[in-house]
Amino acid sequence: MTRLALLFTTILVLLLGCTSPSEAHFPDGSWEGIASLDDTQFFISLRSEQQQLFVSIGEMLAADMIAEHVQFKKNAWTFSVHLGTDTMQFVLTPHETDESFSGKLLYQSRSGKLVLYPGRYAPIHRKLEQPERTGEEVSLETPRGTLQGTYVRPEGNGPFPTVLIIAGSGPTDRDGNSELIVSSNDNLWHLAHQLKDAGIASLRYDKFGVGESMPEDLSLIQMTTFDDYVEDAVLWSRFLLQQDRVSSLGVLGHSEGSLIALLTARQVDLDFVVSVAGNGDPIDNQMVKQVSRINEEAAEILRQRLDQVKHAQYTLTGNLLVDSLIPLGHEAYLESWMQYDPSAILRTTDTPTLVIWGDRDERLVNEDDLFSQQHMPDHITFIEIQDMGHMLRKATSDADLERSYRDRTMELHPEFLHQVITYILQEGPHDYE
Repeated sequence: MTRLALLFTTILVLLLGCTSPSEAHFPDGSWEGIASLDDTQFFISLRSEQQQLFVSIGEMLAADMIAEHVQFKKNAWTFSVHLGTDTMQFVLTPHETDESFSGKLLYQSRSGKLVLYPGRYAPIHRKLEQPERTGEEVSLETPRGTLQGTYVRPEGNGPFPTVLIIAGSGPTDRDGNSELIVSSNDNLWHLAHQLKDAGIASLRYDKFGVGESMPEDLSLIQMTTFDDYVEDAVLWSRFLLQQDRVSSLGVLGHSEGSLIALLTARQVDLDFVVSVAGNGDPIDNQMVKQVSRINEEAAEILRQRLDQVKHAQYTLTGNLLVDSLIPLGHEAYLESWMQYDPSAILRTTDTPTLVIWGDRDERLVNEDDLFSQQHMPDHITFIEIQDMGHMLRKATSDADLERSYRDRTMELHPEFLHQVITYILQEGPHDYE
């Protein structure tokens, strides 16, 4: 798999189907489970309402695909959906003792299996697969709900240099695992424990709407903005400032978390910030560049759609690629995110900051994806790690990059760890009294 293909794993598969008359109506409800094709596993969900059946595959960002040719024959449901230029076919048998389904699927001449359970299954699976939670379980009350985190400290009384770890974009939990991906990579779990071994405390948390920070009212997730995530990081930072074993405090943000970390430093007196694998472009520029590598026409339509979002005009474009990237009802988060230029924010920060990334980062494929180093103050440090991908593992091949998303046993890049640990320790204690 090429680096460019890795970059767009989650946006290349699009809904191209149309509705056709159903021959039967699937029972109303929602189901979610895991499908397997050869060695590949992915979450898949079904939703049936108003006599229509919809299929979603989160890892492919294929949402609410309308099922065609829905039939019930020989005690099994059969239907199909379009994925790009291909068709995925299903045969599902309802279980007699509960409301779940098991069955088979056929895609690109490959056959696989799947099991679907009533309601949401991805959070249950992630809970079952999560690594051992050593450390203190802590919670934080916010205006939108309760956030859950893990506070890991070295042995002894301290005080310790301490860092707040902020996960990347999407439904990524405190350990660095996405609810869109069945396999675990645990990169932030590894980071927290490597910091502990070096004498550094850390707190990592599930973002609002992710993992154990899921609200009872799910409609609140759709209303959440990027600024809300920044405010959550500010509240967590202030929580740590109140702890009695903190000698110095900083924030480390991975990917999207990089910008959240920089914005947090505007509101909290931090000793340092660590930007890990962060993109230096505004998010709208990033999205247009990524789509232009796939389809220039769609990129121009996306540019127009993003301009509408800036002015709070929410309409679909009719372009399937663009509308799958920015579905109606999900503009608020993007609108608040688009207002920030990460490079400009870095240039004006008063907080010592380490900007660190890998030269094989599959999401920072061009020079203009990186933070600009022009006219930066002296307290900004830039370090590029050789042979490191976006998941912070050593990668000398595209196979390594792909494996880094799905293999929790891969160690973090040793040079990355050395540079981050050295930087945190050298920033020294700060008197908060």
